[in-house]
Amino acid sequence: MKRQGTTSHQLIQRIPTDLVATARGRTLALPIGPDTVRVTLSEKAIDIRVSLRTGDTNEARSRHAAVVAYLEKAWAAMRARPASLTHRETVALSGILYRDLVAHLEDEPGEPAFWAEVVKAHQRASESGSLERWLGSTVDDLLLRQGLNIDAASRGRLLEAAAKALIDAADRLGANAEGDYRPDPVASRFPDWSGAVVALQAKPPVAKGGTSLLSLFTKLAAERAYAPKTVSEWTRSVKRLTDHAGVTDAASITPDHIIAWTDAMVAEGLSAKTINETHLAAVKAIFRWAKAKRLIATNPALETPKVERRDEDGGKRGFTLTEAQVVLQASLREKQALRRWAPWLLAHTGARAGEIVQLRRQDVKQDPETDIWFIDIAPSAGRLKNRASARVVPIHPQLLAMGFTEWAKTQKADRLFYEEREGEAEDGRRSRKSVTTNRLGDWVRKLEIPGVLSGEVSPNHGWRHRVVTELTNHDVTETVRKRITGHTLEGQDNRYVGKIVLERLQEAIGRLPAYEVGKVRTGNADGSQKA
Repeated sequence: MKRQGTTSHQLIQRIPTDLVATARGRTLALPIGPDTVRVTLSEKAIDIRVSLRTGDTNEARSRHAAVVAYLEKAWAAMRARPASLTHRETVALSGILYRDLVAHLEDEPGEPAFWAEVVKAHQRASESGSLERWLGSTVDDLLLRQGLNIDAASRGRLLEAAAKALIDAADRLGANAEGDYRPDPVASRFPDWSGAVVALQAKPPVAKGGTSLLSLFTKLAAERAYAPKTVSEWTRSVKRLTDHAGVTDAASITPDHIIAWTDAMVAEGLSAKTINETHLAAVKAIFRWAKAKRLIATNPALETPKVERRDEDGGKRGFTLTEAQVVLQASLREKQALRRWAPWLLAHTGARAGEIVQLRRQDVKQDPETDIWFIDIAPSAGRLKNRASARVVPIHPQLLAMGFTEWAKTQKADRLFYEEREGEAEDGRRSRKSVTTNRLGDWVRKLEIPGVLSGEVSPNHGWRHRVVTELTNHDVTETVRKRITGHTLEGQDNRYVGKIVLERLQEAIGRLPAYEVGKVRTGNADGSQKA
């Protein structure tokens, strides 16, 4: 992995000698960050060179590992003798195309008419016998991603199954576009592919070694669609372990390696929380998954004990009232929108900093039936932590009195707290949301609040702790608290608690006391304003 200029890293990998002739002329679909980059190997190619589209070293390592894992599967597919797919395996494989397309576009499906045309196009290709020309490259991409090589008869059946699956996907997205998000009955027609791949490729049930721990994590992250932040953090944990152990092969890592590693982190001064919940948790999850997938024979982390330290108090706390007033008072002296408004939004919603930072003008809304103002925390604004994170949160009366809604609606740019960078998704630059969130935290640290400087309080997340505590103290039920803060509901709540009416959420938000800070206006419970 080398630098390309001063802004981007580059992957350079030689084509295996035994595959040079086979690989030439093939098109590879390389997974680079959020994008898929197509690279067609020339007739003289002996290696692959592609930009990783990032200047961040840690992110480059993660992307490098993802591409290498893909290439390992591609080389395996090229070496394998053509296999014959059963009917069940063919349908299961086509189901990957169905799920990928629906998952990628169901949140913003566009216009129903577009999907009607897509259905017609697939049907015309099927009826005219031109599926190879229409879907050939799509099927090639799918097979390489799965590390498969299939015979001509199987390919013909897969093309037909793929066309049918994509027609079903277009029908589903067309329904989504019309506002129909009922449970998907079609998805269940596709058998689980994970069970089919083992039988099809006739691999030994347990790998004999030679698979790096980092490549195992890359497969896990791809399967579970981990967020870039999680991938970056877990990659660092894996590197910490393999660097300390002096080996990268997952099968060569022993329980003694892991115990010695945790002991070294204790000696380094890391907190038990960081060791247990960040580094050890990541490694345990990877080994547990790999063992369940029969990619390793034993799980060396299975019995590794957690680190316990009596000199630690067990975690961070929220802002005290005095600390909160210091931050909010300082925000009133700021003209920059991020510093002026984001602390107040965090103080009155308990939202995650990233959720607030990525707000757009159109996410500040007023319900036409109740006239209640709220912020719409939606995946269309940017990545959220989980499904529960997508929610609406009524705007606190104090924020209304301060004129937040009027300010938000008069902004010319869509984003309230940072400017969009054209082509950012394509050039791989570091997320503007992440940069802006960090800048907010840095500003709070400069206020030199002792609790923040000592690490007791997180400069951004401290608001979330405080709001949860305040809601609890004011007798807001757990279900409503979780709906406001975007925490996952557990037990029966997940299945039986429907959408909580906006009035009930507003009543809960209204229980949060207004802050007496300087000359800022406060709000009455009914949302009216007073000086």
